[in-house]
Amino acid sequence: MTDCPCGSGLEYAACCEPCITGVAPAATAEALMRSRYSAYVMHDIPYLGATLHPQHRNDWDEAATRKWAENAQWNSLE
Repeated sequence: MTDCPCGSGLEYAACCEPCITGVAPAATAEALMRSRYSAYVMHDIPYLGATLHPQHRNDWDEAATRKWAENAQWNSLE
C-alpha cells in the first residue's frame, strides 16, 4: 500500500492510479491535475501525452518529458 504522490492522503490505488491506468477518467479538473502530477512522479509518460490538450500534442516531446520527469525531484503538490 502506497500513498498517492498527489498528496491526497489516499492510497495510490484508490486515488490517481485508476485515472493513469485508464480504469476511470478524472472526475474533475483538480483530479486530472493531481493525476498528471502523479504520472510525472511515477514516470508514466504515455498518460501525460494522452492527457495533453489536443492543440499541444503536435509539438510534445515524449523523450524530453521522460528525461525531465526521471531527473526531477518531486517533493509535493501544492
